[in-house]
Amino acid sequence: MSERVLILLENEPYPKDRRVRQEALALTEAGYEVTVISPTSEHAPETETVLEGVRVLRFESPPPGGGAFGYVREYLLAGLRMRRVLRRLAKEPRFDVVIACNPPDFLIHLARPLARRGAALIFDYHDPSPELFEAMFERRGLIHRVLLTLERLAQRSADVVMTVNDPCADLVRGRGGVPAENVFVLSTCPDPRRFFLVEPRPELRRGHELLVVWIGKMSRKENLPLLLEAADVLGRQGRDEIGFAIVGRGDIAEELQAEIERRGLAGNVFLPGEADDEMLRQWLSTADICVSLDEHSPMNDMSLMIKVLEYMAMGRAIIQFPLAEMQRICGEATLYARNGDAGDLAEQICALADDPERRARLGETARARLEDGGLSWPDQVPTLLAALERARALKHGSLSEQQPIPQPDPGQA
Repeated sequence: MSERVLILLENEPYPKDRRVRQEALALTEAGYEVTVISPTSEHAPETETVLEGVRVLRFESPPPGGGAFGYVREYLLAGLRMRRVLRRLAKEPRFDVVIACNPPDFLIHLARPLARRGAALIFDYHDPSPELFEAMFERRGLIHRVLLTLERLAQRSADVVMTVNDPCADLVRGRGGVPAENVFVLSTCPDPRRFFLVEPRPELRRGHELLVVWIGKMSRKENLPLLLEAADVLGRQGRDEIGFAIVGRGDIAEELQAEIERRGLAGNVFLPGEADDEMLRQWLSTADICVSLDEHSPMNDMSLMIKVLEYMAMGRAIIQFPLAEMQRICGEATLYARNGDAGDLAEQICALADDPERRARLGETARARLEDGGLSWPDQVPTLLAALERARALKHGSLSEQQPIPQPDPGQA
C-alpha cells in the first residue's frame, strides 16, 4: 500500500492555494496517497471529492475574520470543524506524514492523535503570523506575544519545518530554535507545466493599445487603490491607450468597482473576475506590463511574492515597489517605483509603455533570472521529498538529529 500523506489547510479551499496544490500533486506523482482537508467556498462547495488524484475533504468555511478577534473566532471555528473531519479519518489506516500549513499556527496540534499513531509531523510555515498581525493591525501587544508563543510551539512540535525562503528559515532557526538540519526551504514557484505563453487575445485589451495587468486576491492589504490612482493620473494626462485589468476575486471587489465609477475610469480599468489556469495564461500572454503593489513593511520585506514570480515566468515587464527579498530575487530584471507612490507608479508605467524594446528586454531578463535561480517548481520538488524523508526518519528513530539528509541546492536568484 502507498504511503499516506495528510495536508491540513485553513486559509483557502483546495486547490485555490497554489503552494498546497503543487505539493499535493508532486507527492501524488511521487507515489504517495494524498488527502487534503480544507474549507469550502462558493466555488468549491463539495465536502468530498477527488481532484487530479488528490482526495479532498472540506469542512464548512467559517465567517471570515474582520479584525483581530474576528480572526480568532474564524480560526477557532475552523479548528473545531477540521477536528470533526480528523475524527472520521481516525477510522482509516494510519497516515505516514501530516503536513500542517499556517496560518493559523495551531493546526499542527490537531494532528497530535495522528502522531501518536505513528505519523511524522511537518509544519509548512507559509507566513510569520506575528509579522502578519503587525502588518494588518499596525500594533503588537498581547495578541502579538501570544502569536509568538504559538509559532514557537508549532515549530518545535514538528519533526521538520518547511518554509518559503531564507528570511523565514532564519526566523525558524533563530526565533523558533529549530535545528538547521530540520529546516527546509521550499520556495513557492511557478510550475512551467501551468505557466507558459499562449497566443495573446487582443479582445482582452478592450480596445486599448497597451494592457497593464495585476493578478491576485483582491483584499485591502493588496493596495489596489494605488493602481486606480495611477490609472487616474494617466487618464488626466490623456494616456487613454493604456488599459488596466485587475484579475481575481476578493472581498473589496464592489468597493473597487464603486471607486472606478467615481473616478470615471470605467473605460480604462476593468475587473474581469477570477481566472482559472487557462484564462490566467491568456491574460499574462496578452499583458504588456504587470504590476505588484505590496508596500514596504517588515512582513513584506521578507516575503516571496508569488505573483511576481509568475509574471517573471511568463516573460513580462514588471513594476513593483522595492522590497528587500524581492529586490534580492529580481535584481535589475524589474522596475521599482517609489514605495507607495501612485504618481511614480504612473511614471514608470509611462516609461515602459513608450519603450517596447525595454519591455521585451526586461521580460526576457526576468524569465532567465527565474530559471537560472532555480525558482521553478520542478527545482523544488527534491526538497519536498527530502523533507518528508527526514521527517519520517526522525519520527521512527532511523536517523539521529545530527545526521542531516543533504538538501538540494535551489540556487541563488
